[in-house]
Amino acid sequence: MSKNLTQIEGITAAFAKELSDGGINTIDQLASSAPKEISRVVGISIQLAEKWIAKASKFSDKLREEKNEPIVPPGEKMTSGYSMKTTTKRDMEENKDAEKL
Repeated sequence: MSKNLTQIEGITAAFAKELSDGGINTIDQLASSAPKEISRVVGISIQLAEKWIAKASKFSDKLREEKNEPIVPPGEKMTSGYSMKTTTKRDMEENKDAEKL
């Protein structure tokens, strides 16, 4: 996934450096971080950290959708069964859309 944290609105190069120094190097890592951790590492409010995390999560989801990668919920592992389930669901949704045309 994308490593350029400055693609997230509000994250400047200076904030990206602080995040990197704190071990958060990618947008996916930011998306899966706890607001308290971001707040502590960068010295921002928890509310702003929550906004960054939400934006990072949306950004990551959008990239996955563009690449047709399944989105795995936190705490779950990618397995062939999970992949088949999400692929089948996506195929069914695409078929419904095609029927509407």
